[in-house]
Amino acid sequence: MRIALTSMDTRGGVQPYLALAIGLQAAGHEVRLIAPSNFAGMLAQAGIEHAPLSGDVEAEVRRLAGSGGDGPKAGMRVAAREMQGRIATWTREAYAACEDMDVVLGGIGGMAVALSAAEKAGIPFIEAHLQPVGAPTDRYPGPLFGSTPRVLGGAGRRLSHRLTELGVWLPFRGAMQKARHDVLGLDGSPRAHLANPVLYGFSRHVVPMPEEGPRPRNVTGYWFLPESPARTLPADLEAFLAAGGPVVSVGFGSMADEDPAAITDLVLGAVRDAGVRAVLLSGWGALAGSGGSDGIYVADSLPHDRLFPRMAAVVHHGGAGTTGAGVRAGVPSLVVPFGVDQPFWGSRIAALGVGPRPIPRGRLTRASLADGLRVAVGDRAMADRAAELGGQVRSEDGVAAAVAVIDAFDRQRR
Repeated sequence: MRIALTSMDTRGGVQPYLALAIGLQAAGHEVRLIAPSNFAGMLAQAGIEHAPLSGDVEAEVRRLAGSGGDGPKAGMRVAAREMQGRIATWTREAYAACEDMDVVLGGIGGMAVALSAAEKAGIPFIEAHLQPVGAPTDRYPGPLFGSTPRVLGGAGRRLSHRLTELGVWLPFRGAMQKARHDVLGLDGSPRAHLANPVLYGFSRHVVPMPEEGPRPRNVTGYWFLPESPARTLPADLEAFLAAGGPVVSVGFGSMADEDPAAITDLVLGAVRDAGVRAVLLSGWGALAGSGGSDGIYVADSLPHDRLFPRMAAVVHHGGAGTTGAGVRAGVPSLVVPFGVDQPFWGSRIAALGVGPRPIPRGRLTRASLADGLRVAVGDRAMADRAAELGGQVRSEDGVAAAVAVIDAFDRQRR
């Protein structure tokens, strides 16, 4: 079967689809990944055919993240407006990339540019999400909500899922409809996905999805890249870890901050106050990456599957992929959400008892971070729960389970 996967995202949002692409290719399928052009090297190294979408999305998001004037949320709004202006071009490119395929897969970002393209090409689209969208429940809030007012109870949590659906699609709906009409000559609402199963690339132990619904929902487990001996930690980091004492990882991935020097000073002060050492991942600009000090190791980025299991706890922004890596490592996570779905993942970590309550970026102080670190490192029961959950997640093969669903779908169509 010829399968196209699509992801219009930064590295954290593209990597799970790359993992799924590798698994599909190993199962004998012809696979193409439709993704921004800046991922050409990563896909070539993995041996996956790349259909590039024009522009460097990571560079653009990095530029826009600090341009809103009112912090990360404003930068995200600017990024959404920027995407609206490019959806027509990306839709045209996505159609060219998938018209000779048998099926197309993608999550929210991929659907924005490839759902209508699949319809135009006359091929089915399978939703493949990294967040629990499209499945209202009263067990937890929607993915764009960290919590709902307690007085609203289960009805409020269910409503938050409906509001998430609106929040996810409203910024792009007009541009998508215009591209459907102007680029593809289509009218009405997209329908290439409606009769097909839905895949969710996270663990049922982390997010228990409701089973009822008009279409099969398949929570497969996380889509992690296969183990590789090439992903190792630097020798000087190994020496740092060998020096003894609890070490925590602190990094905020693709998040940017208006004053990275100030937040870095805050983090370093909290680390000292909590009596731990730290690996500081400077990432895209939320943390300053220069220099270092006693008890601090600084790096731009490191492989999470190698680093996190060596930590006493991990502090991160709560992105879907980073949350999954932290859970798999079996160590407590302290989430500092900046926005979008990050408050949701922080709330799940706390609800599962595998990390302290999340600290929103706007409320982050030296004292609150130090307190959170003391809990994350010192709570033995929390560490045990994190280890148990990590074992459950590691026992799942999300890629293999997703491949099996796709193969079954192909057999039913024949």
